[in-house]
Amino acid sequence: MFVKLVLPFLGMLLLVHPVPPSVNGIVYVRMKNERGPMAARAGVQCIELLSDTYFHMHESTQIENIVIFYLRNLSSPAREILLGYLQQHHNGYESDDRDRALDGNGSKVSSQFQLKLMSDTVSSGDMRRAQFTDHKQIDYYVIVTDNFEGLRQALARISATATFNPRGKFVVLYNNPNDRDSDRRMANQALMLLFIGHHSVNVLFAFAIDAVSYHVYTGDPYHGTTDCGQMKPLKVATVVNGTFANRALSTAMINIPKVPPELETCTFLLCTRVAPPFIDLDCRRGLELQIMDLLRESMKFKVNVSCSEMDRGELMADGNWSDLLGLMRADECDIIAGGFNPDFDVHDEFGSTTLYLQDYHTWFVPAAGPDARWKLLLYIFEASTWELFACVLVISALVWRSVAHFLPECDAHRELSMCFLNTWCVFLCISANNRPACNSLRLFFMALTLYALNVTTIYTSILITVLTNPPRAYQVDTIEEVLASGVPIGGRLDSEDWFINDFEDDRLVSERYNATSEFQPSLANLQAVVNGSRSLLMSRLYVRNTKYYGLVHGLSKDVFVTQIEMIMEKGFPLLPKFNRILSNLIDMGIMQKLWKDFLYNVTILDRIRQNRNLSEEDIIAASPEVVLTLDHLQSAFALYGIGLCLCVVVFLLELLSKTRWVRQLRAMVERKWDELLVRAQLKERTASEMAIKPRKMVRFRKAVKYSFRLLETSPLSITVTTTCSKKDEPATPGPRWWVLYEGRYIAALANGSQFFRSCVQRGVYQVVVDTSGYPMAGGCTYRLGYNRKGVEEFRSWPFRNLSAPSRIKVQQQRRRYVVLIKWEKSKLDIHVMNYCLAVSTDRRQRTLCQALGNSIHRPSCDTIAVNDFLHRLTPRDERKLDADVDTTIVCTGTRTRQLIRGMKPNVTYFVDVFAIHSQHNNISFLLGSTQVQLNRTRPTQLVEGKVAVGKLSTLGGISLFNFKVPKRSPNNFFKLHLTPCGGTVSLEVLKKKRRIMEPVRDVYYPRTITVRNVRPGERYLIRVHEADDTSRLNRIQVAVSSREDFLDLPRMPLNTTITELVPLRKCHSSTIAWFGSPDKDVTYCVYVFKLPKTQYYINNVKIPTYCELESRDVCNHPQFHNKHCFNRVQYNPLSLDINNLLPEHYYTVFVTANSVRGRSLPYKSVRIKTAPYCLESNQILPTGPIGAGKGPIKTVGFRKAGGQKRRNTATATKNSLSERGTLKRSRKQQASPNRNV
Repeated sequence: MFVKLVLPFLGMLLLVHPVPPSVNGIVYVRMKNERGPMAARAGVQCIELLSDTYFHMHESTQIENIVIFYLRNLSSPAREILLGYLQQHHNGYESDDRDRALDGNGSKVSSQFQLKLMSDTVSSGDMRRAQFTDHKQIDYYVIVTDNFEGLRQALARISATATFNPRGKFVVLYNNPNDRDSDRRMANQALMLLFIGHHSVNVLFAFAIDAVSYHVYTGDPYHGTTDCGQMKPLKVATVVNGTFANRALSTAMINIPKVPPELETCTFLLCTRVAPPFIDLDCRRGLELQIMDLLRESMKFKVNVSCSEMDRGELMADGNWSDLLGLMRADECDIIAGGFNPDFDVHDEFGSTTLYLQDYHTWFVPAAGPDARWKLLLYIFEASTWELFACVLVISALVWRSVAHFLPECDAHRELSMCFLNTWCVFLCISANNRPACNSLRLFFMALTLYALNVTTIYTSILITVLTNPPRAYQVDTIEEVLASGVPIGGRLDSEDWFINDFEDDRLVSERYNATSEFQPSLANLQAVVNGSRSLLMSRLYVRNTKYYGLVHGLSKDVFVTQIEMIMEKGFPLLPKFNRILSNLIDMGIMQKLWKDFLYNVTILDRIRQNRNLSEEDIIAASPEVVLTLDHLQSAFALYGIGLCLCVVVFLLELLSKTRWVRQLRAMVERKWDELLVRAQLKERTASEMAIKPRKMVRFRKAVKYSFRLLETSPLSITVTTTCSKKDEPATPGPRWWVLYEGRYIAALANGSQFFRSCVQRGVYQVVVDTSGYPMAGGCTYRLGYNRKGVEEFRSWPFRNLSAPSRIKVQQQRRRYVVLIKWEKSKLDIHVMNYCLAVSTDRRQRTLCQALGNSIHRPSCDTIAVNDFLHRLTPRDERKLDADVDTTIVCTGTRTRQLIRGMKPNVTYFVDVFAIHSQHNNISFLLGSTQVQLNRTRPTQLVEGKVAVGKLSTLGGISLFNFKVPKRSPNNFFKLHLTPCGGTVSLEVLKKKRRIMEPVRDVYYPRTITVRNVRPGERYLIRVHEADDTSRLNRIQVAVSSREDFLDLPRMPLNTTITELVPLRKCHSSTIAWFGSPDKDVTYCVYVFKLPKTQYYINNVKIPTYCELESRDVCNHPQFHNKHCFNRVQYNPLSLDINNLLPEHYYTVFVTANSVRGRSLPYKSVRIKTAPYCLESNQILPTGPIGAGKGPIKTVGFRKAGGQKRRNTATATKNSLSERGTLKRSRKQQASPNRNV
């Protein structure tokens, strides 16, 4: 400032002072121009330097996109800086700027960006309605401003688009000649605006302190020890004329991760909705809380959990969100959870984690009870069986009557009514007095009796079974029946969207759908469902976790199946690492273990807990002594009532008829009826109680013997203490006593007080106490006691109780039935500890002594010296389990890993790790415990729009998938796109273990398979297995679609073969051609891998497979040669010149088609060869055009992939890039050959 004030006065003095005659000219000194071209050039160079340093993404194989925001009414030089930066991006870089962008090692760098321009001429609402067509999130943002309000307006419009990426990288340049001193204050305001208002932390803020110098700031919100979550501006660099003052230090400071790997001082707010089993009522348990504990332990942050009955929330008319989403938008919550399913409206505004669990929803109605027992007499046989019985009865009566008519039988057998009655009595196995007199009729009677005996026996046995376990009444199992019954239906508000569509069935449900509090999942509303007053749409898991499970019935068909996720703001800093951890947990099977633990707890442990809490009255009510009730005798009383009614009807008929033969018939019927009546007598059983009498103690005259039994091998301590009631009595020696084991003498302790062994065998122990000479009558008594606790020496060590249990890791190889067990070393005396494993199929081992007693190495002596015995067990790298014993002991010495073989599938093994102190004999303690179970792998669920990866090594060369055709699919087919990751596979499609099509064999390239004649709503099993056992195939990729094309995947042509044009083959290049995709917005990527000249076949050379092309490490492959990506052109088929090849060499070429959403499908690979001799030249041309073929794609060449290269956004189409720059730049060089470079 002093110079600025002094310079004008010096100029005036020079003008006033008389000029000597010898002076030929006057030099005027002026101030530095803050708005001149030098300031603009320095600002553009500053932005270029920061973007080259900060805008890079090594792990991405796609072209990143960059947004440059154009602000109107900018002052100078901010306007010139912005226009210069835009002009430089649109025109490309000049050749004299080629050496300007260097990386840290001094090598040239360049990168490709897709340029997008935004301006403040459009309002935020119009910008939201006019979205970018590709919907790909923006990677980088560049904003040039001269005031804070302009920055606020630019961010408001940027955040209004659907492509806004809070985790994108921002470069904000602030240049205002009137503000040169408020750099820290302005940086703090800008960083707080991006952090609080837009949840962005990847920000560089460059503040112009003079015309050519800038101070660069970035935010540091999460590295503090006490102020985690508070934005703190941090100065990371100083840029002068487009150059860092200290390049190495500035580059390292700029690229420091904003989020550290561990956040021990950060506390986040987790707001949850009560939704068992994901979030239980007490807010302490739940599947999602367990998942959050795993995330918290991984990143070391803290969580404050709050529970409420609020729902997820919906977007209201005023643009705000309700319930939990409203709390999160108001920064009162950082994360919300509670069984939330994905929703497009929510995903547009908020971020979400990877899907980790599934939830099944259906309608719940009252469970049907047992059917009426009076119907069981008819239901146990079919109607045709009863008709056959009636026919047999009629035919038998007629035969009886006919035979008796022709033979000399009594008159009673000649009457048709008596024949029917006798036949009926035989049917009921009732003794009849009217037996036939003729032999032929007797034989018929015997056959009829045997027939009736068999029928009655079968009928009685089935009737007893049905009475004991009566069938259920008719169960309502469809939504149509629920709607027809008129019962009110409803559920949660966010589930109503599933029924708002044009389908007739869903429209009927939507018209009667209720979302009030009476239809929300709760115990009170479940009781209303049991009473039959309403039907609720609820989660099957929620009902399974309540006491009403079994009292309500869920419809067989699920209404919808949703994935579960956690919701947070899009810019939440831990979201990427959350997704990586959740994906690892899913791959490792931990999510499946949590699910199985939940099923185990709700099905077994809860029922055991309920049975333990039953009172005596509940137990009596659950198992009553009266087993025969009126409910069982409904049929008997019904028959009795029917008989009475018939009797009354017959009686009235008799009174009316007054005929003789009717009176006779009536008398006979009454007599027979009286004989058929049987009274049932109920017998009550009384419970008998048994009392167990204790055994009497055996007392000898001079010695007393005490006995006890040890059920397990354990430590043993026996103490005998003497107590005298008189204080002044002299000390009396204790009695003599000794210990016997199974009748054998162990040790004698004369006047001793304690017997201790660190490990003794199970069995009967006897303690004999000699009381001769002991003054029993003098007031002195002795007390004998024993316990099975271990040695107490280690309890006095100071750090024993402070050390945490060792964590045990288990790596399973299900195919080989092998398990690798690893554990952490003991925190106590780490240098002298040895380790032993106890693997048991029965139960956990509490001590090493107990494990030795249950193992095959059990010693025969009564006392076991643990260390001496374990020294005989030589450590081995591998150990096979012995199937004849329950517990196997393996000692590893000082190693902390052991390989176990011979484990059986679906068997639970308990693994206990013991630490043994090598310098203190018999000192050992339990270091850690876990359990292992080799589970069978279940089929992988295929979802449309997602590519599933299957591992063939899991089931010995087989991978299983299942796919359920959508119920509303209009097609009777579905398509599978199978990509083998090297090798050859075969595919089978089955339905209920039956093939529905011929197997597709020998698939060694990406192939689309159409499965026809399928039915919507049915599930199909896809089995993929190795066709060649000698191949190195390990994985496959499968995509499914029930439509003509695959969702989010590019459409592939019918012919996916890549052809080498042999006539165009040269020594340094070759030409390939293929058919393009029918889609328009498709990007093609070509990968070239070089084969060694001595190996013309790929059997012994490792070449990447189809599945590894999208890997971030594909460019680091030793055989990698080149990669090139370009957009589709209008020509079909496509052709491409592959240059920079070596003469007489083989190359493998892959081509992939990438959709706008980033999903790709590969073509069939091809092996090409270059010519052995060069006809034109033997040298590779370093400059000049690369392609020389026909068509626009022939001008496409390859760039060398090594390090990060210079950015160029000028090639929006054709992607024709050379090693020396763009084609446009080449034309400029050709037009001006005399230009200085």
